[in-house]
This record gives sequence, structure tokens and C-alpha cells, in this order.
Amino acid sequence: MIKESSQFEIKNKNVLLRLDLNVPVFKGRILSDFRILKSVPTIKKLLKNNNKVIIISHFGRPKEGCHDDSLSLEIIINNLENLVGEKITFSKDWINGVNFNGNNIVLCENVRFQLGEKQNLPSLAKQMSTLGDVFVFDAFGVSHRKEASTYGISDYLETFSGDLLKNEIMNANKLLTSDKRPMTTIISGAKISTKLTLIKKLISKSDNIILGGGILNTFLMAMGHEIGNSLVEKSFIEEAQEILNSSDAPKLIIPVDVMVSSNAAFDNPQNRDISVVQSNDKILDIGEKTIDRYIKVISESSIIFWNGPLGYVEKSPFDNGTIKISQAIASSKAYSVVGGGDTIPIIEGLSLQDEFSCLSTGGGSLLKFIEGEDLPILKKLGMHRL
Repeated sequence: MIKESSQFEIKNKNVLLRLDLNVPVFKGRILSDFRILKSVPTIKKLLKNNNKVIIISHFGRPKEGCHDDSLSLEIIINNLENLVGEKITFSKDWINGVNFNGNNIVLCENVRFQLGEKQNLPSLAKQMSTLGDVFVFDAFGVSHRKEASTYGISDYLETFSGDLLKNEIMNANKLLTSDKRPMTTIISGAKISTKLTLIKKLISKSDNIILGGGILNTFLMAMGHEIGNSLVEKSFIEEAQEILNSSDAPKLIIPVDVMVSSNAAFDNPQNRDISVVQSNDKILDIGEKTIDRYIKVISESSIIFWNGPLGYVEKSPFDNGTIKISQAIASSKAYSVVGGGDTIPIIEGLSLQDEFSCLSTGGGSLLKFIEGEDLPILKKLGMHRL
């Protein structure tokens, strides 16, 4: 059922299009429309070929089989209409068929409201497939999930890979196969457990490794530094020590200072040398001297991969490290790939999104692809890691 040629050979069809429209929302307001914006070219090209488009996507993590108004995809329809330039019909009860109501596009309600979506229930996938003549998968962000709407439908419909998906794979493979040097990898996050495989995969390829967040704290503790009340995974200290004792350890660029706070409100920021962090401090960002050091490394790099903000970006001034690193990468001549949704809104807020080589729509899917894990629909489509 898989079609190797471009989805834009499709003409005069009802196209079932799986997108990733899972955008961040706070108090009814879309914080970043990055994923919507990235999906628009595919929609427009399909429309140009006189197709009608039926869009399916997930949104958030509702209890499967239950409707939740707070997780309705209806919230994005105005934004999507403005970007596409056409009226869009929203369908709440779409599983038994859709009515375009005179429009060329139907946006279906959150696919995760359907019981059996996560389990890739064949009967649900088959029912979804009856909505369209062909299936286009263009949702890289969920390509690591073997679900009815991301994988199962391809058992029942002629299936095409979308151009956004192809571009994501091309950029990820370019990162992995590039012989440009030096290569700098920046990895941050709350838990080392979620990024350990990635670190091990990229440390041998990279010339410089910069760490942040709870991951950095775990390494600092493994080195014997005082980290006070900072976020840490003590059960992974030995794993961190193994890396620190390996031949790749010199690639790790350890902070010389950090931004800390010693109260629950985080309203007393202090810049401390790493050697004088106190037992009641909480490390919330990298320090000023460290930022300068990292900027120098970035300016000398030819290729950069960045995943995750470096500090507690929800509260100023602990977003300073992430902001300065964003600006440094944007100003560099390096081929730069950013993966992870938490970082992209910050880049957008600085109006720097056009200064990076690739801002990926995938978070977990990109990391799994880099780690070498087979992603179900990509394997089926014959789109492999080089």
C-alpha cells in the first residue's frame, strides 16, 4: 500500500492527511503555531492539484475514548484558516464520514478521542481509511508511535510520505553523516534517563558536548561537585561516571559557574562559581562565564545539534543562558539542527527561527531516529537512517 513517488502526483482525490498539530496552548491561547505553519505547504500543494483534504491529528493526552473540550482541536481552526487562506470545516463526529459543507478542507476532532487509537486497533484504522482515497503521512513528530492514525491506516490505503516528513529525515541524516568539524552537541533536560542513549550515541561523533538541566546536575554530582537542592537523578550517577571515565570525557565542556537560587520562589538569583555552590542552592541556569565559554565553542563549530533549554526558562533571569545560546547559534555559520518543542518557542520569541538550518517538528521521534531506533511508519515507507 506504500507509494514511493511524491504525494503531489495525487490529483482529484479525497486525501486523508495525518499531520502533527499538537501545539502548546496556555489558557486558551496558542503559544507557538510552529507545527501548524510547517504543515501548510503540504495542504496548499494538495489543494492546488484539485484534491479535497481531510486532516487528522492528535492534541494533548486525553483519556482515550473520552471527549475533552479542553483538548479539542477546534482551538487551532482560525489559525489554520488564516495560514492556508481558505475556510475549513470542523468535524466533531467524523469517524463515520465527513461533510465538506462546501469547503475543500475538513479538520477532524482529536484522533485520540477514538478508542483504539493508541493500540493501533485494526478495526479503527480500517474505519479511518474509508474517509479518503489515499493516505498522506506528514507527521514526523509522531512517527515513533505505532498507532491507528500513524501506522494502521497504511494497511488499507495507498500511502504517500509528505514533503515535511522527507525534509525532516533529510536534515536528520545530514546531521548524522556530515563530516564537518567541529561538531557541537547541546543536550539538556530534566532527566538523564531520557537522554542517556542519545548522549552515548552522539558523544563519539561530537567534538564538544554541552549539557544542561537535570542532566548536567547528575554529571556535576558524579564529579563530586556540590549541587545543593538541584534536580538530579542519583540512580544514574554510575552511568555518568562511566562516561566521565571514558576516552570521550574531554569532549564534555563543564560549566565554571552557574545561576542559583536558595528559596522556593526563585527570586534571589545569584551567579556562583561551580566550586562554591551551597547546600541550600538550586542550580537553575548556566553562569555568565560559562555562557561566554559556550559562545566561543559555538562560534568555532561547523555543525550544531541542540536539544532542550539550558535552564529554568519559565522564570527570568534563568532563561538567560538559553537566550544567549540561541543568539550565538543564530549568528554562527554552522549547520544547525534544533530538536525538541521546548526550545523552539524561545527561538520564535527572539524572532530567530529563520536563522537556524533546521527547526525540527519532532521531539521524541527525532531523538529516537538519531539513536538508531526503527520508527514504525518510516520503516514501512522505506525511509531509513543513513
